[in-house]
Amino acid sequence: MFHSSKKDRYFFRSLKYITVILIILSASVMVIPGCAERDMGSTENQTTTSAKPASENEESNITDQETSEAQAITFWNSCEPKERIFLMNNIESFKRENPLIDIIVKHYRSEEELMDTFSAASLAGAGPDIVLLGLNSMKGLAKENVLKDLSDEFDYDVFIPGLNELTFFDNKRFIVPFNASDFLLFYYNKDIISQAPADFEEILVFARDNTGFEEETYAFLLNASQPEWIIPFIGGYLDWIYDYDNGSINLSSQSVQKTLGFLEEFYNIENVAPFNIGYEEINDSFKAGQTAMIINGSWAIEEYIEEGINFGVSKIPKTAGAFSNPTPMVTGMGFAINVNSTSKSFEYSKQFINYMISSEIQKAWMLNTSSYPSIIGLEKEEMLTNDIFYNTLLQLKICRGQIPEEDLRLIREVIKLNTESLIAGNISIEDAANKMQEDIIKMKSGQLQIEDYSDAESDEEEVQGENG
Repeated sequence: MFHSSKKDRYFFRSLKYITVILIILSASVMVIPGCAERDMGSTENQTTTSAKPASENEESNITDQETSEAQAITFWNSCEPKERIFLMNNIESFKRENPLIDIIVKHYRSEEELMDTFSAASLAGAGPDIVLLGLNSMKGLAKENVLKDLSDEFDYDVFIPGLNELTFFDNKRFIVPFNASDFLLFYYNKDIISQAPADFEEILVFARDNTGFEEETYAFLLNASQPEWIIPFIGGYLDWIYDYDNGSINLSSQSVQKTLGFLEEFYNIENVAPFNIGYEEINDSFKAGQTAMIINGSWAIEEYIEEGINFGVSKIPKTAGAFSNPTPMVTGMGFAINVNSTSKSFEYSKQFINYMISSEIQKAWMLNTSSYPSIIGLEKEEMLTNDIFYNTLLQLKICRGQIPEEDLRLIREVIKLNTESLIAGNISIEDAANKMQEDIIKMKSGQLQIEDYSDAESDEEEVQGENG
């Protein structure tokens, strides 16, 4: 996350307006995002798009004849250096298949810098044709009317539903999902338990006979102090806490209460795991073989492979009374197109984007980078024989879009404190859910500031304790 004062931000933007023409005419740096390679097994499972690697400063290599005929489109990104080489290969491959389309690429050090520069350039009538940015960053640009409406330009039915939820603003679509990342999965140690449990009842049965608090050995550990690990269970009851269209939040529903009931049963009635245990402790316990099952992010797959753990992944098991498996939140990156893009550049930009979301390129990215596909159906591919890939994609298919950070930080706070009160026995399930909703309304309306929330809750609990 990046922080800067409003004064500095506005001054920076004003400079961008003055220099925007110089930015567009300056020598472009050929840098493309392409995540770090990973090894998910034998090298025979890895595929790459046929193309020579290119450095960050490499210019496009086309003949004089092609230069005279080619239509250039510009593309900005802000990915890490190690994330660029693979997509550069894709771009070079695309250009060989489409010699009349040249792609000029510029890299920015951060997404904040990219968005500031893009916004200033576009508002001045210039800027790149395509920008690659986080799906949750799209709304900030869409509000400034600097992005083209893509609602009727792409087939959005091909994308992961959770990513699709992040493409809307004002009932229009302004971004095309490119990849998926940062979602939760169920992990289990195959040396301890041979297959993933079908539901949490099976986990409880196993936990009753395989939990030792003194030895610090556990059947299952949940990072319940972080609401992102709690929220997915709400989705298992076919409900959700967030409306992506209008930003409304509902934390007092029956599904929220059932989720709180699950937590109370697991920690207070069954008492098969500690509640106040953090992410690093859980991660270390799993790697050490002291914990059989955990929930962790998709980012942990590479770490566990490097550690040599004999593990499997699956969808998070259903809780009692749930209608489906829990639905973790997912995010990713996507392509947006400048509202100033000419009709010809717009068509070429769409051609390039369609190439990047094709099955062939999406499979190559999944097998060679740290991200996952934005499109559905790859789990059915015959080439996908790796169980980790297969089960990861099954979980990805039912993920929900990551709630925007400005709302998620409020939700985190009210869920965290009220869940702690529930497990401590200071509040009932129904009262906890209602209190969450009351608190979130106050925060959204500005009656209660998030900075003051923890102190206010602590003072209230002290008063309740004094009154018995």
